[in-house]
Amino acid sequence: MSIIQNPVLRGFNPDPCICRGKDAWYIAVSTFEWYPGVLIYESKDFVNWELKATPLERLSQLNLIGEQPSGGIWAPALSYHDGLYWLVYTDTKAWKGEQKISPLRDMHNYLVTAPEITGPWSEPVHLVSGGYDPSLFHDDTGKKWLAYIRRDFRGIHADLFAGIIVREYSVDEQRLIGEERVIYEGANLQTDYFMKCQIYEAPHLMKNGGWYYLITAEGGTGYTHATCVSRSRDIFGPYEFHPQTPMLTSRDANGRIQRTGHGNLVEGPHGQWYMTYLGSRPIDAQTKRSPLGRETCIASIEWRDGWPCLTGSGVIPSESFTVESTVEQNLDSSWHVDFGRCTTLPLELQSLRAPKSDAWCNLNERPGYLRIRGQESPTSRFHQSLLACRVRDWQVEVETALEFSPSSYLHMAGLMARYDESTFYYLFITRDDDGTKILSYMEMDAGSFAYNNRLAVLPENGETGLRLRVEDTKLRFSYRTDDGAWTELGLEKDFTKLSDEYATPIGFTGAFIGITANDMLGFREPADFRFFSYRQLPAQDANSRS
Repeated sequence: MSIIQNPVLRGFNPDPCICRGKDAWYIAVSTFEWYPGVLIYESKDFVNWELKATPLERLSQLNLIGEQPSGGIWAPALSYHDGLYWLVYTDTKAWKGEQKISPLRDMHNYLVTAPEITGPWSEPVHLVSGGYDPSLFHDDTGKKWLAYIRRDFRGIHADLFAGIIVREYSVDEQRLIGEERVIYEGANLQTDYFMKCQIYEAPHLMKNGGWYYLITAEGGTGYTHATCVSRSRDIFGPYEFHPQTPMLTSRDANGRIQRTGHGNLVEGPHGQWYMTYLGSRPIDAQTKRSPLGRETCIASIEWRDGWPCLTGSGVIPSESFTVESTVEQNLDSSWHVDFGRCTTLPLELQSLRAPKSDAWCNLNERPGYLRIRGQESPTSRFHQSLLACRVRDWQVEVETALEFSPSSYLHMAGLMARYDESTFYYLFITRDDDGTKILSYMEMDAGSFAYNNRLAVLPENGETGLRLRVEDTKLRFSYRTDDGAWTELGLEKDFTKLSDEYATPIGFTGAFIGITANDMLGFREPADFRFFSYRQLPAQDANSRS
């Protein structure tokens, strides 16, 4: 037996949906404003998971330009049937105001398919708007049903939620047909700190032993989050609640993993059942900040009296589970890319709101380097030249080296740690007014701007190395010229601010670190990066959150 530690997908990997494919298991997760849309991880042993596919990577499939932070891709649902992979998802164009969730939303739901998990993925089919969290169920009757949540901005329905809806999907016509049927209206759970109302989302339908099972995420996305299960002999209901409702939650627990919910069931190796769910690891009980974001976990499931239950007893998921395997879990998340030795960029590096394009990042223009041409400012929601990866560890070191010859203080290139456009830390090379090439720093702290103009004077030619270390929740920058010694810059920042709980009144993502260039003069001044390195550092103590 292998003992597997949760989370299995560390760092920002929320809203997991698991399915069994041709010869492996796959987990699809939300990406929100990060591009490409939807990450899909693969495992052939149910122990280790590899980032395998990014299905929404063309503007014709997904255009996020201008969308709000934590908008974009919500809750993808992946399934395998009829020799195809089916992926449905929500593109959330607008959903909140400055300080709170808006009753008015622009949310569109689509379907794409592929013969293999790596593609080619089709152009999207529009399913329905005005709701979100769609999930496609392939019934053994031969019909296909789309389940999704509908909101009502008028407030006529309690708490703005108008029920879980099911409607038939026609493969031949590539559209929904028949009438909408409301099949579920929540388990009436107490909800979290920012919305004092009933919330029920993320419906997944499955069939087992002649029963239709409806799995829902309830209680909001905060510390009252939960997974509920109901069942019926008829897909349209009525649905009876699980004897333990919710059947999975950490709302009354004080363990390392909190905010657990958003479940999905699958049969794993050797007939053992499992449930994927999301959870977060708060830094402490006071601030409850979770800079690593919402992560993917797995729980072992046993069936009792026709109900899926957590293996053992109770509703609080365990921080580990077992798989019948001799494979060991790999907990080292370190990786390195030498841009002079690769022909494509690693999937781990994502962009914001638009695809990677030779127009602003390419490996060909200067051999041996990744050339990034600067676009708009770090606060732009439209065209940023940023490539960044998830922070998966509490103790981490990220390093890069670049050549850059700016001609103005409006030209910048360097290393950034960010949550969104309102909260980030940015160390960069630029040009001072007297013509000196310098190292400077800026930050946005929940919307408050600060700037350090001349941290160091740099030589006109040669490489500059930039390094960012996170240790014991403190984030520090250092630099070096060519291959000289590293110099600490005296910048000590709070890593925990890169979190939902601090950066924004309402948000759903997590901390990223990446390389970036800006040209606010609009001429796409180039910066050349030689490598990017992400290294997990040793844990600081035996009780490390990692």
